Amino acid sequence: MKIPFFRVAGIPKSLRVALLPMLALASVNAWAVDAAAVIAESARAKVTVADYDAEIDKLPPAARAEFAANHLRLTQFLDTLYASRVMAADARKSGLDRDPVLSRQIAIQVDRMLATARYAQLDAEAAAAFDKAIDAYTARAREIYASARSRYAVPEQVRAAHILVKSRATEADTQKRVEEVRAKAVTGADFNALAREYSDDPSVTTNGGDLGFFDAKAMDPAFAAAAFALKTKGEISAPVKSTFGWHIILFEDRRPAGYRSFDEVKPQILAELRQRAIDENRAAAIRDVFSDPTLKVNNEIIEQIYTEGAAATHALQTAPPKP
Repeated sequence: MKIPFFRVAGIPKSLRVALLPMLALASVNAWAVDAAAVIAESARAKVTVADYDAEIDKLPPAARAEFAANHLRLTQFLDTLYASRVMAADARKSGLDRDPVLSRQIAIQVDRMLATARYAQLDAEAAAAFDKAIDAYTARAREIYASARSRYAVPEQVRAAHILVKSRATEADTQKRVEEVRAKAVTGADFNALAREYSDDPSVTTNGGDLGFFDAKAMDPAFAAAAFALKTKGEISAPVKSTFGWHIILFEDRRPAGYRSFDEVKPQILAELRQRAIDENRAAAIRDVFSDPTLKVNNEIIEQIYTEGAAATHALQTAPPKP
């Protein structure tokens, strides 16, 4: 049976209630709670707010407060954190931290975490340099827009609303329903109200049947063909059969094919240029790692590791099956 974290730690319920909102706030602002404050402590281990902050910092900033605001999730998280701290203390007490293989594995894991932090630092530096030179990059974005304008082409679009009628028990029942709904539409009934009353499209509760603007490729081919064939605002189509059922379509507007303006696509181009600058900065750092004139590679050892690994794999693959 799972023992709640705060009972394990000996913290009374009244303090638990006080701690949860503090931790939620700490997830947004690391300075809101004293980092040295003890969340739980026993003779074997201790968990502080600083420990909690270090772990929760792995989450995206926007998710930290949301995480802490979930009582069950937070308690389970603290359970795990405290149990890990106790198990680590027991491991040290039993001498596991002095095991040569484990010691190297720990050191490698530390190196990986530090390398990850360094990559993040490099990315932040590249992003800051990009932001500082934003005028030059904006000019470059204009050049890209002008030279690759076809990339920002927008096909012809129409705006339409529809009423969907799905198959009834019999084809005759389906056709009767379709004709009934269309008759109401062509005689001037409010299309939005009809859609809310008769449409089988689940989205009708939020859009009243209005599909907004769309291009032909975004819709079922039969539906798109019928919608784009309409010409006059307020025109209502004949019943159209698609893979979803029968539709009555109301034509509302049309946009000719064209191009998105530079102002529309500028954020997208700048985001691409920014990411490229960050990636190139990382690549340059990696090149620097391997172009270090003091770097020496023992290819003989690498070949030996490979040979032994290949031999061991071959032996496993060719060994007779065990009885």
